Amino acid sequence: MTDSAIHCEELRFWSGPVPAVRRSDSARPIIAATLYIPVNAHPGTPPLPGLIVAHGAGSRRLRHRSFCEDACRAGMAVLAIDFRGHGDSTGLVDGPLEEDILAAVALMKSHPLIDGTRLGYRGSSMGGYYGLRAAPNADFAALAVLCPANEQVMLRALERKHEWSAAQDAGLEARLDEEALTDFFHSHSLLATAAQITTPVLIVHARGDEKVEFQHSLDLATHLADEANLWLLPEGSHTSAQSSPEMHARVIGWLMERLG
Repeated sequence: MTDSAIHCEELRFWSGPVPAVRRSDSARPIIAATLYIPVNAHPGTPPLPGLIVAHGAGSRRLRHRSFCEDACRAGMAVLAIDFRGHGDSTGLVDGPLEEDILAAVALMKSHPLIDGTRLGYRGSSMGGYYGLRAAPNADFAALAVLCPANEQVMLRALERKHEWSAAQDAGLEARLDEEALTDFFHSHSLLATAAQITTPVLIVHARGDEKVEFQHSLDLATHLADEANLWLLPEGSHTSAQSSPEMHARVIGWLMERLG
């Protein structure tokens, strides 16, 4: 980190609730995260709005560093996580990754410099899917999801396991429990979850997305009803919206309007 306006801290914390079959902490995933805090924030200053940032399948938190730094410079405390089975986190990708997000929410709410009533979320692809799954229990004030995946997309990706690794970056690959994941995606419906969400949601989707059908975001917006803000981009790919500096600024502006 070279930006003198940002303090960066590496964190580790347990993931969410312990399922009945996992009774020991040694079996719980440990989530790796990076916390970005403006250096002028300290006890006695107004608490900051918080933002959790999550990546897609086969990726990791460091690929979203530029967005996190931009959001921090805009005045937010930003926590970027590696999902279980990804990057520096432990465990396997086994289905209920929304537990990783809920654990991150609990950490943010406990931080003395962060206003736990003003938490936002920004997730890409698989990160968008799990952010929406976490939303009914996360007390988010706003969510931004970029080209969010659904169960059908995730099942197709399991059939083509190369989609769970970023081929251009050596060492980026998810560690999967394929049987548990398949069962999970067959037994859940994101559209049913969306109907329970009462938080403002921004959906950004590029018409040229080669992995997630454009129609999925249209269907998702319908199930979110009045909570949906839909930005449909006439050009671009599955990853272009999450890497565009212009889109970074637009998404951060939308989030700050609702968090700040």
